[in-house]
Amino acid sequence: MDLQEQLKQQTGCEVSTDEKVLQEHSCDASLFKVMPSCVVFPRSAEDVKKIVQFVRQHKTQDNPLSITARSAGTDMSGGPLNESIILSFTKYMDSLEFVDNNARVQPGLYFRDFEDKADARNLLFPSYPASKELCAWGGIINNNSGGELTLRYGKTNKYVEKMNVILSDGNEYELKKLNKQELNYKKIQHNFEGDLYSALHNIFEDHYELIQNSRPDVSKNSAGYNIWDVYDKEKGSFDLTQLFVGAQGTLGLMTSASVRLVKKPNHRRLAVLFLKNWDSVPEIVNELQPLEPESMEVFDDETLKLAIRFFPDIAKRAEGQNIFKLAKEFLPDFFIGVKMLGLPKLVILVEIVEHNKQEADRKLD
Repeated sequence: MDLQEQLKQQTGCEVSTDEKVLQEHSCDASLFKVMPSCVVFPRSAEDVKKIVQFVRQHKTQDNPLSITARSAGTDMSGGPLNESIILSFTKYMDSLEFVDNNARVQPGLYFRDFEDKADARNLLFPSYPASKELCAWGGIINNNSGGELTLRYGKTNKYVEKMNVILSDGNEYELKKLNKQELNYKKIQHNFEGDLYSALHNIFEDHYELIQNSRPDVSKNSAGYNIWDVYDKEKGSFDLTQLFVGAQGTLGLMTSASVRLVKKPNHRRLAVLFLKNWDSVPEIVNELQPLEPESMEVFDDETLKLAIRFFPDIAKRAEGQNIFKLAKEFLPDFFIGVKMLGLPKLVILVEIVEHNKQEADRKLD
């Protein structure tokens, strides 16, 4: 019996080996191409559990089964590719539920569908990536995404409050920040979960200083496992969501997550800075950071020439989008700058966004 029939009979899940489906799941946004053996479309966490348990039972040296989770496939590193079993979430596991300023999302939910509903509530998930029109929540969380607003708001791990994951024993667990008492309760359990928390806590306790001293001194880091924010010895908190966010599904398979949203600020200001060279960019950035701008974007003279040349065509294609608003704010200042200084070598656009009009004006001044 082939793998597809075995999976269908023993799990009852929807399984496909159709050539078109396999081709669609053999690529992501990277240059890699890996043809899977089959694609499974789980309808629920129970289906994911069945697949994990199936692999536990049938994986041998002669039958090296493995599972890779996939949502929208916009990853640029080959993360959702595998020559064995692909779990594809976007077909069914795409539910969304709002509770106050939090959203409970499943991995197959496209961000664009989420954003429409969040906008109606004046809510924002600020660490959305540049691929937000294409990507889904499974990739956002499992890649610890951070986009154009990361400078001010931080990355995805800052907003994930709970995660439901299927671990290697084939059971589902809820991960969240635990206090000391809650952690001790987990550790005394005589089961898979208790052993897991005991082993991990011992590692983080024994190597605490080494881990903290190894924290990268950068404002944005989405590479590898985020081990620095799991254990806070001073507060006694232990949060495994920080380990799983950005792990690309290598530690467990996410079935849902609760993410914190922020109220959308509605007072925007744009400052346009003209530079004759690159030399002062580091100093300017350091001066501006305490003002917590939402974004800072740099354009050189060659980019500006292209933008001016193609703007009419871009405007036609972008009807109804923010490009007109940006142009309305940017172009008057730009032409004043050109008149005074000639075409600048660099332009920095600094966007300030606040809930309070006076605060936005103060920061712009």
